[in-house]
Amino acid sequence: MKLAWIAATADPNVASFRYRCLVPAWALREAGHESTIFVDDLPEARRFDALIAVKSAGDQLDEVARRFRAQGKPVFLDLCDNIFIPGYAQRRGPELSADAVRGLAEHADGLVTPTTALERVASQHIGQNARSWVVPDAALTPDAYQAMSAWLPARIANAARRGGMERLLSGSRRSSAGGERDSAAPFNGSGAGNDKHDGDTFGADTDWQVDHLPEDTARVIWFGRHGSFHSEFGMGLLRPVLAELERAHRDRPIELVVISNNRMRFDALTHDVRIFTRYEEWSNERVFFELSRADLFVMPSGADPFSLCKSANRAVLALANGVPVVASYLEALEPLRDAMVLDDWRAGISGYLLDPGLASAHLALARPVLAAEYSIEAIARKWNDALVHAAGAQAERPAAAAVAQLA
Repeated sequence: MKLAWIAATADPNVASFRYRCLVPAWALREAGHESTIFVDDLPEARRFDALIAVKSAGDQLDEVARRFRAQGKPVFLDLCDNIFIPGYAQRRGPELSADAVRGLAEHADGLVTPTTALERVASQHIGQNARSWVVPDAALTPDAYQAMSAWLPARIANAARRGGMERLLSGSRRSSAGGERDSAAPFNGSGAGNDKHDGDTFGADTDWQVDHLPEDTARVIWFGRHGSFHSEFGMGLLRPVLAELERAHRDRPIELVVISNNRMRFDALTHDVRIFTRYEEWSNERVFFELSRADLFVMPSGADPFSLCKSANRAVLALANGVPVVASYLEALEPLRDAMVLDDWRAGISGYLLDPGLASAHLALARPVLAAEYSIEAIARKWNDALVHAAGAQAERPAAAAVAQLA
């Protein structure tokens, strides 16, 4: 099938695009599907077999969806956030308001979400007209991420945007020697690569600090956006974790590495903490680099309606890159609950940092679950099932019903 994806951005550094558009579009190549990604432009229904709107809505998109439906071609709405909470539209704008999403959903054959919690909420708000599908966020590794980033520019509809994306991505693949890295080569954690957020070579600013830490220092990392006014998520949730890190620091030195987008909030959070701390500006490359030498990832979560619908992608990313996880319970973590420590910061932090066997055992438990549920192949399989089902359902509709969509 020829698939038209509509997204608000084509920047792989944006999680909603990376996980909900780039990964599935790239994965579906193996199933014989060809994808084109639209950001500023809109697709012509006659040129494609299905339409997928990723975290996008609005009047123009409603019209495009009507045209696809009129030609008997399925339309999917992919949501990765609980956009129905008060205040969300103030951050994103009216094009992604609850009303706009409900309008698009009237023309959709399928609703796709990364979690069952979000599936339930979205179905309550937009009704049951479209069948819902849960396709989780994928387990990414550096080599897969670099390969799909290299593939991306050729799949963007706008030629000018393609060129800009090629320049953006090439800037993040420069080696410490100043040359270009092979965009499809595995990221080996050696310090090669350029963080386009601060212009510094990975490790250049931090090697001195790392080298001057005690030899057995454990590196604990947290990464994510610093927070938002509409939800409890973000850096502030680390406060109760810091006390347990200080406690464990008595038995083994600990460095907390925070990879985020607000240095001032980090400084306020950690100014009197009695462990080693370091802040790094967020980028995908930086996250992969820090994961390559981390001993533990901590993921505290909020209990508000937005946070409860969140994906497991950060925990999945850590496990896929060989880093054990201590986290607050989320429904999205259920498939992996036996492969991590949930809701017990003291036992999890001390256990993983002082008992290497526990970390190895849990990572071994995670591997088959990651392969079955979160791998690139699993994402392709789940999306392919949805596409085949929706195409079959559209084919069974009477021609008169399709014509009526234009009225």
